[in-house]
Amino acid sequence: MLESFFALLGFVSEPVQPPPLEILEIHAAPRLVKFSEPIVKAKSVIVMDLESGKILFAKDSGAKLPIASLTKLMTAIVARENFNLEDLVIVSANAAKQPPSKIWLQQGGKLSVNDLLKALLIKSANDAAIALAEKMGEEKFVAKMNRKAQHLGLQNSHFANPVGYDDEENFSTTFDLAILANYVLRDEILREIAKTPKTGIASTEGKVYELYSTNNLFGSYLDIRGLKTGLTENAGECLAAISQTKNGKPILAIVLNSSKRFQETKALLTWAEKSHQW
Repeated sequence: MLESFFALLGFVSEPVQPPPLEILEIHAAPRLVKFSEPIVKAKSVIVMDLESGKILFAKDSGAKLPIASLTKLMTAIVARENFNLEDLVIVSANAAKQPPSKIWLQQGGKLSVNDLLKALLIKSANDAAIALAEKMGEEKFVAKMNRKAQHLGLQNSHFANPVGYDDEENFSTTFDLAILANYVLRDEILREIAKTPKTGIASTEGKVYELYSTNNLFGSYLDIRGLKTGLTENAGECLAAISQTKNGKPILAIVLNSSKRFQETKALLTWAEKSHQW
């Protein structure tokens, strides 16, 4: 998946547990047919054609910024590559008391890694993020997040926690996040979860949790296929979104520190489709 994109960075992927992405293969890059640039106020932006890896638009894509819950993309990767989906996680008091966004996990409840991944990526649940990290030990888990970042060649990224809480040591760039998003998409399980607008999960004790995506672009005129929202005081509004064009071409747009993330991302995705020819 996007071998040419990673090769440009001097990065060669090693074999990992998740299978390679089947729908994203190397294709000819789209060409610009309408010479205009989108106007967005987000502090950092990147728009990419996922089939070719071509960057269609970028604005300060190397700026190191807080990324809020886009952090959970890396949390999902580390959990996916270190745990079995059917593994059970016991919710601690610490996990249960995390602030919203959360699904209000109950202390002592038991949920599968698979269900916690759904809460993590669909609802952006902070309690699910901490529960997953505590299964390994939060400090060790965060260390693995940073080692994975190094392996992926994320040269301007660092993680301080598995949630995305504001911390001067928790940051990335839209360019690095594009690499991270592409890596997430290699995994069929994570890819399917991320494009799910709503679902339900349950603890082994029978407690049911309804999950509704925090991505308001679901249900819009765009064919949204994921990916992740983020919002904190320091990071502002953040969003990594994928839409599929009318002729089936997947486009990724990432905005950091926007005041209108859904509107700006919608404009970017629409511009990309209308301004390029595949």
